[in-house]
Amino acid sequence: MFYPIRGDMFALDLQTRDSEVTMLVLSRGALLAATASLATGVLAGPSVAYAADTSTPLSAAEMSAELKAVGAATAPVASAGWTATIKVTGASMSGSEFFVVDPVAGTAFERYDFDGDTMALYAVAGKGRYVSADDPESRAALKMMHRSSVRYVFTADRSVKLDDEIGDASPATVLTDNVDHAGAKTVHDDGSAEYRFMPGKETVTVHVTAAGVLASVEDLDSDGVHATLTYAYGPQHVTLPSAGVTIGSAAMDVGLAYLDMATSVKWVAGEAATDALRAAHGHKISVSSVRKVTRGDAQAFNAGVRVQMIKTKSVGGGVRLYATNPWTHRTVTYTLEPSGRRITIAHTGN
Repeated sequence: MFYPIRGDMFALDLQTRDSEVTMLVLSRGALLAATASLATGVLAGPSVAYAADTSTPLSAAEMSAELKAVGAATAPVASAGWTATIKVTGASMSGSEFFVVDPVAGTAFERYDFDGDTMALYAVAGKGRYVSADDPESRAALKMMHRSSVRYVFTADRSVKLDDEIGDASPATVLTDNVDHAGAKTVHDDGSAEYRFMPGKETVTVHVTAAGVLASVEDLDSDGVHATLTYAYGPQHVTLPSAGVTIGSAAMDVGLAYLDMATSVKWVAGEAATDALRAAHGHKISVSSVRKVTRGDAQAFNAGVRVQMIKTKSVGGGVRLYATNPWTHRTVTYTLEPSGRRITIAHTGN
C-alpha cells in the first residue's frame, strides 16, 4: 500500500527509486531526540484493550471518503514538518526507513537500511540530491582520488520536488492510494479510531488520533510480512552535508571511470577489432578502416561514461588506444594493427 522500503522481494508494493535519495548520518543525540519525538505521535496499537469500542462497516466509497477527511485534518498539521518511521519484519527479512521532511525549507532526509543494505539521501527542492557514497566501488574510487573524507555525491537537478522524493511515505499518499476498499471503522472510548480494509491478500489498518490526524498504518500480508509506518508532526530542520564531505556527480563519474580504466581500455580494443573485422565483410582490412572504427568506439565509450578517458593516436600500420589515470599516473595502452584479414592487438602499456 504505502511502503517505500527498497526491494521487491515481498508483496507490499515496495519499490526502488533511482538512486537515485540522500543522507547525513544523524548524530546519536539527534537520533535519540527524533526517536523521542516519534513516541508522542504513536497511537496505541490494536493489541491495547479499550473499555468501549464502536465498529461500523464501510463500503469502498465510504472508506475512501473517511480517509480523505483524515487527510484534510492531517494536512495543516503536517505543513510545518513531519517525520516517518517505517519498519518491516517477517519472512526472514527486516528493514527500516526514516524520513525527516521540512516543507517550509523544501528539504527532506531519508535513511534506509534493509538486511544490511544501507543508503542515505538528502533532497532539496529545485536544487538537487545528496546521495551517500557507501558502496564499495564509490569508496574505492574516492580513495584513489585522495578524497576518502567524502561521504555524499551531489547531483544538481532543478526539477526535484519533495512530493516526488518522499514517495509513498507521504501522509497524503497513504490516505489516498489504493484505499477504496470496503472495511470497517472502529472508534475507541478515547476518541481515537482505526480503519481496517483488505486490498488483495493484505490487511491494512490505519490508526487515527482523537483529533482525526493520521498516526500510523499497519500492513500485514498473507506471507506474514508485517510493515508499520508511524508519524510525528512538528517543525523539522534538515542539515545538509557540508562541502568538505561532498563531491559533485560529474567528478564522481570521472573517478569511477578511471577506477576501471584498465578493463575499459582492453574492452574497447576488443570491440574495435571485432567491429573492424565485421565492417570488412571477409575482405582485406585497411589501416584507415581500423583507425576510423577504433576512434568511433572510443568516442562512444567516453560518451557512455560521460568522461573523455580513452584516447586514440594513429601509429605506423595501425592505431594506438590508451588512457592515463590522473591520480595514479598509470597508462594502459593497446595497439591494433591489421594484417590481411586479421587484426593483431598488442598490449603495449603497463
